[in-house]
Amino acid sequence: MKFWDFIYRCFGDYADEVLRASPSVAKQLRRSNIHIHVEVYASLILFVLALSAGVAATLGVLSFFLGFPVFLPLVLAIPPLTYIVMILIPSLVSGSRASAIDGEFPYTISYLSIMVMSGLSPYIAFERILKGSVIFQKTSELAQRFVLLNKILGKDPLTAFAMLSDRNPSARVRETLSGYISTVKAGGDVIDYLNKRARALFNDLLVSMKIIADRLGGLLESYLAIVLLTMISFTVLYFVTASYSGVIAFGIDTGTMTLLLYILMPFISIAIIYLGDVMQYKEAWMDWRPYYVFFGVTLPSAAVLSLLGIVLYGNPAFKNNPVVTAVHDILILPMKLADVPPNLTFVESSIALSMTLIISIIPSLIYAEYVAREYTINNGITRFIRDLVEVRKTGLPPEKSIIELSSRDYGVFSKYLKKISLELTLGVPLRKIIEELFKKIKPWRAKVLLFILTDSIEVGGGTVDVLENLAWFAESIEAIEAEKKRSMRTLMIVPYLGAVLTAFTIVFMAVYMGRIPLASGQFKAAASTVLPSIVLNTYLMGLVAGKVGSGSVAAGFKHALILTLVTMLFFMFSKVFTGFL
Repeated sequence: MKFWDFIYRCFGDYADEVLRASPSVAKQLRRSNIHIHVEVYASLILFVLALSAGVAATLGVLSFFLGFPVFLPLVLAIPPLTYIVMILIPSLVSGSRASAIDGEFPYTISYLSIMVMSGLSPYIAFERILKGSVIFQKTSELAQRFVLLNKILGKDPLTAFAMLSDRNPSARVRETLSGYISTVKAGGDVIDYLNKRARALFNDLLVSMKIIADRLGGLLESYLAIVLLTMISFTVLYFVTASYSGVIAFGIDTGTMTLLLYILMPFISIAIIYLGDVMQYKEAWMDWRPYYVFFGVTLPSAAVLSLLGIVLYGNPAFKNNPVVTAVHDILILPMKLADVPPNLTFVESSIALSMTLIISIIPSLIYAEYVAREYTINNGITRFIRDLVEVRKTGLPPEKSIIELSSRDYGVFSKYLKKISLELTLGVPLRKIIEELFKKIKPWRAKVLLFILTDSIEVGGGTVDVLENLAWFAESIEAIEAEKKRSMRTLMIVPYLGAVLTAFTIVFMAVYMGRIPLASGQFKAAASTVLPSIVLNTYLMGLVAGKVGSGSVAAGFKHALILTLVTMLFFMFSKVFTGFL
């Protein structure tokens, strides 16, 4: 007996009760694309609930007899929380699916409107999306289902669109398909509807950039307040505690500070990065190449340098090891260059960690800048399409127009355009040239524009009106990106402000406390424990700045380098602060 048959046989009689209590489960399950029958999923909920109840009962009995009754409320909360999570899973999955479709759908509607303008019927144009399934990965699933409903199950196109609308989690898709059905039934102009709908979607994206900027601004203000209040106040309190521990024991212990500065604060920074990712507009495709270098080179090299130059050097058994000593000498070289006095040697571990992070981030930074340069091809393609429209107005055919434009400068795109021109001159079909080009071009938006351009020429001959429409779409996308950069760039000052203020204040306070005669030797040990966390947290603030300012954590590599370098300079020249005390 299969697993699904077993749980339905055991709990199927009570599945209707679950569905009556949570009527939205059926709709969300259908939209989430989870291929499980509604009654079977309700039975699964009851099965998991029964398991959680058994686990909770076992843990409750153990807690009671082992003398830990304080855990009983937590144990009793396991079954209801499990039930809530199982109810919410279809909604969470459908929401994630809707977000993925929404990032791609404006481009899909632009493609459909251009194909219909080129002479295809809307149904054939929708089916043609399957040819671009490598590019339109999410919406091609809709086209595939439309073909299934229309060609195989025999549904008429409007009924198929209505069924797609009902099962789709994206509000944009549902509104577009419903509007199309109404337009067809009312005898309206389908071409005009698709054009206006595509323009409306891009205008909505432009407006949403400002809304997103306001939301991120509020989020970063809260982040700055947490960083400044938590790190500065608790660190100062801990320094006072350590300095006077020889006289009176009070305040915060080392374990609490370690938990706060090395776990809680980095967790908050990572949470801000995640929330920023959720709130920001993203393209349908993500370039993971910089992160391969970060996780494959930067993190391992940081771990090795930290192990050899900081951890093992602190162990007397390895202190005379030539490799460990050499690495340690490299990491504390800035300290020697700055001639840090002996009474401030507690900054040594912080400078060593700063050098570790700076050295390890350089490969990722170089590669991220190289990848970012590739993305300038989008601007070149946009200018090329606009020039193509103007050349087409002279009466030249599309292929001749492309050859004519190959001598112009379009930045990174120029070398690809020259290759396209050469192969067109040799008689190679444009479709084949572009398909080969897709293997070399990485930016998703560049592929979309070239795919639409190729299909518009192949289907309708690339008329001036069609190319004009395509140029408008390309320029609208560029305007959205420009607005995104303008609105987000000003927010980068918040992480910078928080990092610099935190580093300056805590280093200044550490130097001050180190000069107090009453301060015990435990203060230097406490400072050596706490101060490296400032380096780590400013490094993460740099990643936050990149995510907020450019929409990519990879863009934060340079900000992390800058902020870590600034923090290291504070430590290097901490002796300057003694002149103010």
